[in-house]
Amino acid sequence: MADDIDELFDLAVIGAGGAGTMAFLRGVLNYDRCVLFSGDARTRRKGRSTWVSHVDNIPGMHGLGHPIGKSTKCTLEWIEGQEGLRDRGTVIKAVVERLERSAEGFVCRYEDKRGSHAVRARFVVLATGCMDVQPQIGGSIKPVFPFPNRGDFIYCVRCDGHLTRGKELSVIGASDSAVSLGAMMADRYGHEGVAILENGLEGGLGEEARALASAYGMQLHASPIAKILGDPRDRGLEGFRLVDGTRVDTTCCIVSLGIIAYNSLLCDLGGEVDASGRAVVGEAGESSIPGLFVVGDLQSGRKMQVYTAWDEAVDSADEINARIRAERRGRRLGAAPGER
Repeated sequence: MADDIDELFDLAVIGAGGAGTMAFLRGVLNYDRCVLFSGDARTRRKGRSTWVSHVDNIPGMHGLGHPIGKSTKCTLEWIEGQEGLRDRGTVIKAVVERLERSAEGFVCRYEDKRGSHAVRARFVVLATGCMDVQPQIGGSIKPVFPFPNRGDFIYCVRCDGHLTRGKELSVIGASDSAVSLGAMMADRYGHEGVAILENGLEGGLGEEARALASAYGMQLHASPIAKILGDPRDRGLEGFRLVDGTRVDTTCCIVSLGIIAYNSLLCDLGGEVDASGRAVVGEAGESSIPGLFVVGDLQSGRKMQVYTAWDEAVDSADEINARIRAERRGRRLGAAPGER
């Protein structure tokens, strides 16, 4: 694979959701030479930001359809329109298939219609994110897809818990956290008799979770879900029919099944991840691989929110810039007077 871009970039950002866009913007504003791999149609379909149709818990995003995707588009257009900044940022609409260490830093290898290519970068910010595990309904996740954009299925109570107010609530999940979510919704929004749908999953609930469920009058259903009841184009979610024949009436459902961490580039280099697959990081988001930073939902131990992703991205980009400036300053201080 030939390196068709000879330049050594200061920073390569992989992923163009909220976190990746902020890292790229901050890197460009820091006047580092940056490249952003924005992915392709396949990765966009798998990205959380594509499926977030609204954001209510960020000032200024109210009423904007798909605000994360729109903010990325707006930011990239703004950079391109700035004469003094556009040459600091390059956008490549492709997926990095492999990340390699090199003497200079990293090599990002990708493919497009023209063939195989590689880009060199001193530092990398990985912002490939995560995706929520979808429930299987009759052996497929496809029946779920029409409902989330209506707000009938929600995945983050910090973002969308307020949408459950006044609705008949259920939670799909077979872990203790599903019961904890049901209790939280009861405490915050007054839900009574929350249905916990284990959907035939193994694992089951612990004794403390069962005691909590009993205290809150929750309905526990172990049987798999056979069918979603309701019309997403009209009345919306009305309930579930279980394999054992039980009908569970509900007009809003929280999915609590965990995440899929898009961590392959990190893991292929031997980077450390937690039990959920999210990256274990140190100061400023640096992973266990020196020079490789992780921001956004893929970073372990942080809230999976737009505002925390932005903060992580700025910290990483500023730390990278500080290291670059320290190196340049060292060269100046070490050079002879006539060489400066």
